[in-house]
Amino acid sequence: MAWKVSGSQGTQSTNAAAWQQRQQNFQALQQALKSNNLDAAKTAYASLTANTPPNALSNPNSPLAQLGKALQSGDLAAAQQAFSNLRGSHRGASTQSASALTSPPPAPNPTDTSGNNVNLYV
Repeated sequence: MAWKVSGSQGTQSTNAAAWQQRQQNFQALQQALKSNNLDAAKTAYASLTANTPPNALSNPNSPLAQLGKALQSGDLAAAQQAFSNLRGSHRGASTQSASALTSPPPAPNPTDTSGNNVNLYV
């Protein structure tokens, strides 16, 4: 008899890859805003928010939502200010929107055996 236990091992790798992709998108947005490239900033914002949890964008006054509004209206100066606010809120009292985009996935509980593949032969 063989038993196979599988779970979140692959999910952990997927979460780490998604977090790394969000970091890259965040950096691309930062670079585009720094170089005053509105089109690149819009593209980077779209990539950044493509898989963002809905609650991160639900507050229209959040820095992330303000950034999206500024980019949509073509106001580069407002977008740069909103990005600065987004970064500041993440460094200070992490808002949901900033932490959802830039925080790594939580580490697994070392005593949790779900997610480990184990083959038992009896």
